[in-house]
Amino acid sequence: MFGMGAQELMLILLIALVLFGGSKIPELGRSLGQAIRENQIQPVAPPTVEELEIKSGAPFKFTARVEVRSQVTPKDYAGVPLTRRPASVTDEAVAEALEGYRRRLTEFKPVEGRTETGDTDLLLVEVSGRVGEHKLKRRQVAVDLENDTEGALPGLASRLRHKPIGGEPIEVEYTMSGEGLLPELSGKQVHLHVTIKEAREKKVPSLDDEMAKDTGEAETLEGLRGKVRERLLEADERRVKGEMTRALIKELIKRNEFAVAPALIDRYATLLVNRAKQQLMMMGIDTEGIDDARMRDEMRAEAEEEARGSILIQAIAEREGITVTDADLQKRIAELAAGRNENPKQLRAELEKDQRIHQIEGQIREQKALDMLIAQAKITDEKAPSLIVTPEEARKEKAAKAKKEPK
Repeated sequence: MFGMGAQELMLILLIALVLFGGSKIPELGRSLGQAIRENQIQPVAPPTVEELEIKSGAPFKFTARVEVRSQVTPKDYAGVPLTRRPASVTDEAVAEALEGYRRRLTEFKPVEGRTETGDTDLLLVEVSGRVGEHKLKRRQVAVDLENDTEGALPGLASRLRHKPIGGEPIEVEYTMSGEGLLPELSGKQVHLHVTIKEAREKKVPSLDDEMAKDTGEAETLEGLRGKVRERLLEADERRVKGEMTRALIKELIKRNEFAVAPALIDRYATLLVNRAKQQLMMMGIDTEGIDDARMRDEMRAEAEEEARGSILIQAIAEREGITVTDADLQKRIAELAAGRNENPKQLRAELEKDQRIHQIEGQIREQKALDMLIAQAKITDEKAPSLIVTPEEARKEKAAKAKKEPK
């Protein structure tokens, strides 16, 4: 039924009950449903009732203003020029991944013979305080002193080296910095009270064939290194595809101008805010004091781009007659169920009961449309950087560099 605002609908129902004993309520429902069917309205937000006329013995009369999904006739979407960088894996990335295996196979033993933390201990600490204007709830977290960029609070590990174990709380202050931080945290001042409850030394396995066997993935270190490289290359290929998809959507938005309902942009902005708040909560940061309205304003440009992109891809899917089969749906639900360790049939039943199955269908249709657009795109492959430089190339590079240098 028509997505009428709760206050407006309650007002109409109350008046109907008072004046007509509820006899007009079914008529109201039928008129709204008929309006939806006849006009094929796709509201993106509850309407605002602007005029309401109720007279004894006469039908309801009301005017409602509603924001609807943009009607777009997509154009110039086939053969979009795109640049594709070559997927690659560095030796450093492979070495880091192998170190990850070592960390996972590491044994931890209680610290003995010293009263201070070392450089590589694993700590159990109790922490509270603030990150910028956000309150950090008191809780216990594990801190790996070797890893200063990850964990619950990036930057904390390096400040807990050579500190008393089990002593009084330590005052820690620093500024959040580094890659991968939420915009809400970057550059924020951190003020913490940290108590080191426990410290454990690491017994790290050697990087050799024995460690490779312990992973259960290979019999030799070289075999494991090869598998790691393959896996990292596949991951980078997925990143390359993601980069191309984002570039494609940006170009499509440039080629197709259309109005977007402000309510839909608000909805996308709210989704982005909720996503950011979930990440903050996973870090243990109290989100109660966050100004949602300010965050929505800051994310509005990103939200508008997401809304425009989604509308465009849906319109292209409709124009191209892209459909979702039951086999497509089954496959996607099976993937979701595997990720959640759930039964696929049970998950599908839950999605159908909560009427979320249409969201899954929409996601599949959009992905099919994107795959089609990428297949149709005019892709130019970037030249992979050469590790071998000929004397002639070196001479040209040196000459070009000399021209740029101030005399």
